[in-house]
Amino acid sequence: MSSCSEPEPRDPTYHSTDYNLPNDSYELTRLEDQATALVEMMHNAPIHAPLHTPNLLIDIGCGTGIQTCALGTTYPAARIYGIDLSPVPPRDDACPKPPNVQYIQGDFRALAERDARLGAGEVDYAFSRLLIHGITDWQGYVGDVARLLRPGGWAEMQEYVQDWYVDGELVSEQWPWLRAIRQQAESKGADYDCGRNIKGYMQKAGLVDVRQVEYRVPYGTWMVRERPETGRIGRHTAREYGTLYHHGIERILEGAGYERREIEEFQAQAKRDLGAEEGKDVPFVVTVGRKPEK
Repeated sequence: MSSCSEPEPRDPTYHSTDYNLPNDSYELTRLEDQATALVEMMHNAPIHAPLHTPNLLIDIGCGTGIQTCALGTTYPAARIYGIDLSPVPPRDDACPKPPNVQYIQGDFRALAERDARLGAGEVDYAFSRLLIHGITDWQGYVGDVARLLRPGGWAEMQEYVQDWYVDGELVSEQWPWLRAIRQQAESKGADYDCGRNIKGYMQKAGLVDVRQVEYRVPYGTWMVRERPETGRIGRHTAREYGTLYHHGIERILEGAGYERREIEEFQAQAKRDLGAEEGKDVPFVVTVGRKPEK
């Protein structure tokens, strides 16, 4: 899958759940590019938990399976399950699915209760990235992950914080469209500050050795002078996120009492606010925590 420009016109499809982002072929291509760009930003070392010889790893909300396959290649003796609401598309021959990788389609929280492959106390490493638009009960989600971990097993969650800065100054508090979708999404249980709040969720779920690493994701390529590894993610955010939120705004505000003209104005504002700009960035936070030994 390679980067491309959004087709015009585009009428994206969605999951039949509270997940507010599309699941069409264009979105799958975007997810693939986003994952590659984030890994490059993290110096091609996306796993922050200190793993040694894990036997069972799960990738929750695996999307295209790009990270699932990376786990399978890194740990060829382990079993790897990628879990997603939608079917995972086939990998091309240039990047085939390793034989130790299997996919499970469904809602993770429901599967955690009934799928025999996800036994309590058996998972060595649970990974998830960018579930910010899909989780409506973060404490419950983190609790389910903690229950599946074996004693000594690790959870790793990588999420944005929906705060945008320019030259270190918070600017997104002034964005009407963001206030509107934040209020509506959080009324349904979403947490737009989950990147920073996951530390507390993990601690409340009983995990220990919880630590966080915060990255700054630029909009545009202004950061490459000091951090060349941010070039791809900076191009991705500036090219894709305005359009992504254009679609997300309509989905999130559906049935919230806004007139069509208000939604269209919010969409136009988002495209303006999320374009490339010198000094603009957003926090991306990695949180890891360990289940205590018995």
